[in-house]
Amino acid sequence: MNNLTYHESSPENNNQAGFTEFSSVDFVLDAPSRKLLKNSIRLEAVVQVSASTGARVLPANDVKLDNKLGGHAFIESCVVSMPMSKGVVQNAQEYSRYVAQIATASYEKNDYFCSDLQAEMRGALEWNGRVAVQQIASDNTTGNQDPQDPTFSIKPLICLNSSTGGNYSFNDNGMIRLSFNLAKVHHALFGGDCKNDSSYVLTDMRVRYMTIPEDGAKDKMIMNSYSMIKNSISSNSANISVRVPSNAVGGVSINFLEQARESSLTENYNALMPYPRFQEVNYGFADSSSQFISYTITDLGDALHKGVESLKRGGANEVNMSAYHANKGYILGLDFNGEYIDLSSNKFSMNLKSSSSNLPAHLVYLYFHTLLVV
Repeated sequence: MNNLTYHESSPENNNQAGFTEFSSVDFVLDAPSRKLLKNSIRLEAVVQVSASTGARVLPANDVKLDNKLGGHAFIESCVVSMPMSKGVVQNAQEYSRYVAQIATASYEKNDYFCSDLQAEMRGALEWNGRVAVQQIASDNTTGNQDPQDPTFSIKPLICLNSSTGGNYSFNDNGMIRLSFNLAKVHHALFGGDCKNDSSYVLTDMRVRYMTIPEDGAKDKMIMNSYSMIKNSISSNSANISVRVPSNAVGGVSINFLEQARESSLTENYNALMPYPRFQEVNYGFADSSSQFISYTITDLGDALHKGVESLKRGGANEVNMSAYHANKGYILGLDFNGEYIDLSSNKFSMNLKSSSSNLPAHLVYLYFHTLLVV
């Protein structure tokens, strides 16, 4: 491609000591007289993980991140804004669990040997998540082993990286601001040796992206996004009814976490846990012609298949049941029959039933797949 230019942006609020849990890391993308090449944004960092205060994680320590997520596990949320034209266009909450459901339904073990996933600190086995956070050193025991901290280069699953149509014109729309909020330590890391004083630090953070010259074309950008709504259920018959701040919702994908695990030091926060003893799920919403639609599903296999298919509405075109079964995930959901409907004024409802008589409290994460046009 002629006149392709590579750019690097450092954080506006750069901190030489690095960033850790709850930090907000802000980047500005701006290239006057040029256009952002769609789907070209990457986030990079050097990773320092400590099993306890002042003690870098060692091979003997059971401290790890989710091998299916890699560096994505360090991101809790991301806000994408175009302050000179559109304002906030995406507020991607519970980001790592969103990535987890796509990875679970997309990648089989052999897929993780691709260089793009390796660069993201992902791997085929849970053991890879443990090795990924350890320092890299020479095996020359008689010389200088020169340990180096691991790094990642991820392609964030944000709207600007899930785009079709035209490229973003900085002349027409102004700069782009990306604000990444970093995850709680025990949401990013887990394992038998994770303690209250375990920690991580991300240093040398930067965003890389590509641009092309301004060509004057006014083509619209069509981007996949999502709105996340989180609920808690504690009975074997739960009803959830919500409005979504979007007039173009194409489907919903749903995953679960036992509430006790939310604050666990040793368990994987990003695990897609099964809903115990599934009995029935009913979805209700009004379609684009204002006709009320109701789906009742009593077969678990059918409910899971529809959940995997719903991810395609978010641009995850590679999802398949083979990968899903291999990864032992659990995703419910529904594609809205190829339509995009307005859920900002009409509620979406879900009724979930279990045959369990003693159901522990569960968190339910509903990811509504939306469409943005800029």
